[in-house]
Amino acid sequence: MLARLANYLAGIPPVFLDGILYSGIAWLLFSQSYLGGDEAAKYINPALKFWINYAVGSLAAIAGALKMFRSTSYADHVKGNEDAKPK
Repeated sequence: MLARLANYLAGIPPVFLDGILYSGIAWLLFSQSYLGGDEAAKYINPALKFWINYAVGSLAAIAGALKMFRSTSYADHVKGNEDAKPK
């Protein structure tokens, strides 16, 4: 399953993946801050609001970790593969 996902993502330009990750992080962080306001407390059941905040915060943390991974480990991996290719 992971191999299929890696093959699928290999066909997508890295700059597009980075753009999607940055946009997702921005949207998730905005959503989390919006849900923390007084307006959300007026219209959303407190227990539901707690779990929505948990889910949105978790997704934001995952997206941030993926972006950091792509910035460091992935770049090192690509560089290592380029060095190993026969010329």
